[in-house]
Amino acid sequence: MSRGRSSRRRRQSKAARHETKKANESTSRPGWTPAQIARMGVIFVYVVVVVVVKTPNWLPPALKSAWGWPQGMIHSAIQNTAKALGCGQTNKLVHSGVFYLLTALIVPWALITLVGRRKAADIGWRKPNVLYLRLIGCSFVGSLPFLYWMVSPRAFFEYYETRYFDVHAAGVAAYYVIVLFCEHLFFEGIMLAAFRKEGKWPQPATLCQANAVGFTRVLRWIGMAQPTDGARGVQRFTRWLGLPDGCLDAVLLSGLLFGFVHSGKNPRELLLSFPGGTFLAYLAYRCNSWHAPYLLHALTVLAAGAMMFLLHG
Repeated sequence: MSRGRSSRRRRQSKAARHETKKANESTSRPGWTPAQIARMGVIFVYVVVVVVVKTPNWLPPALKSAWGWPQGMIHSAIQNTAKALGCGQTNKLVHSGVFYLLTALIVPWALITLVGRRKAADIGWRKPNVLYLRLIGCSFVGSLPFLYWMVSPRAFFEYYETRYFDVHAAGVAAYYVIVLFCEHLFFEGIMLAAFRKEGKWPQPATLCQANAVGFTRVLRWIGMAQPTDGARGVQRFTRWLGLPDGCLDAVLLSGLLFGFVHSGKNPRELLLSFPGGTFLAYLAYRCNSWHAPYLLHALTVLAAGAMMFLLHG
């Protein structure tokens, strides 16, 4: 009897491994599905037209007006609602915060839950894994030289001084908490779901820390140097990083759009936003939660603000 049960368990285990392998192969197979392309197109148009604040100056006046119409309509609706509620002229940070709540949280969340029928876990609202604090700590320390380079020009300080420094510090802090929350749930939560073939987050990434010595052990402590299982090319590299199969396109596209949203900012901030957004997307998948890039970005904003005041304040 025990031999029969053992044999059944082996067959079931083999079948389970086979199914997992098939799922990984189908996820990593090149090519985009029509549904995936449609989701990509809708998100690209939505981000560029609604979320990107800066209208390109090189556009003809008629196109600039058409480009800015959706945003203008939303801003007018916010202002009219504030007046109807007796708030009069809203504070610029309050107005901007409400705009982000609508465009980067409420509308995308409603679409992906009502139309896509996704649960919170499907868009990265999960408990982070053991790498959470390790990767955030290492990434924060590694970001400090780049932050110093970014804020060192006087022009960078003046850009934010004219927009935020005439408002009470508590108001600025509340504004950034709201904006970063909306931004990262959208870019590293919803987008990382919508850009995948399945339209949702993958299973939690594996974490192998066994049989490692020397520098490889250090890399595995922060989630890298993972087994590649005979993969080749780009897939070998992504598996070495610990990125789940079928997620590279989503990481790159999320980083690209994250950079677009920073158009109109200081050139140094814009330059860092593309690789920064890509890394934040990777961090979300690797830590199994969009909370990881949210916390890291909040810490880097605080550090950049402190550096600005020390250098230019």
